[in-house]
Amino acid sequence: MSTDPELDQQVRDRYGTWRDQPRGLACAVIAAFMILTTAAFVFAVVAVVAAMR
Repeated sequence: MSTDPELDQQVRDRYGTWRDQPRGLACAVIAAFMILTTAAFVFAVVAVVAAMR
């Protein structure tokens, strides 16, 4: 971080800090990742079972 408080304030006003980001967005991203990971795992299991037959 710079030592200029005015510049720091401008950066915060423009981008915000990670703490200011909505928590719901993070939860949605994590939930989507978990759902996609689970779906990929299920698909892999189905593919392995189908290949064994």
